[in-house]
Amino acid sequence: MILKDQAIVLRLYPFGNTSRIVVWLTSGHGKLATLAKGSQRPGNVLLGQFDLFYTCEILFYAKEQRNLHVLKECFPLESRLVFRHDWRACAAASYAASLLDRAMPFGPAPAGLFGLMEETLIRLTARSPGPAFLPRFELRLLRELGLAPAWDACTQCRADLRTGAAARLDAAHGALRCEACAAGRGLAVSAPALAAIRRMLGPDLPDFLPERVFREIRAVAGGLLEHHAEFHPAAREITFQILAAG
Repeated sequence: MILKDQAIVLRLYPFGNTSRIVVWLTSGHGKLATLAKGSQRPGNVLLGQFDLFYTCEILFYAKEQRNLHVLKECFPLESRLVFRHDWRACAAASYAASLLDRAMPFGPAPAGLFGLMEETLIRLTARSPGPAFLPRFELRLLRELGLAPAWDACTQCRADLRTGAAARLDAAHGALRCEACAAGRGLAVSAPALAAIRRMLGPDLPDFLPERVFREIRAVAGGLLEHHAEFHPAAREITFQILAAG
């Protein structure tokens, strides 16, 4: 069966001397891998048509009962050449693509995931990111995957947390509880951090995050990722260091 879709390149690796395997996040078919036969051979129709973080229109032979399909045609829609010289943006894009790749199995994906990755890459090409960019992406990814709690109410008693109340996060169960229900258990999350998280999940980043609030949010996102997504803490730490570098 031949299928057509829009897709973002998440990962590339060699296959033989002249071919590549491409891992894509697609708009309609979720995460999939294709074999790009001969794509590194001079004169091949696929040569130069895809690279990391490209958004492409692809035509591929879908192999039933297999995770590896065959790429037939590829046309780049967005090449995002800014990643070749903006090393902060490239580091953030690499981390985002790697985290999404690890968190998602092959196959159908939540409806908003492609849009999240596309929006993330567009933002990174428009403006070099700061450290707050990472936890915002992580929290939005966790929300799309259904691995994050609602941030405005206690999971247990449904008490409204938008009134300036603090809470505690049970990262292992993805639950946010008010202080009364948590009984001192879990990661403390202050009212300012909760308010900042709710803003971060909106259309824009907050203009400024106090250091204490940023560290709380970073710990919150990291705790959820540790329990619910396959990720490398060392790679995350290195990316934070790159984005914080002057």
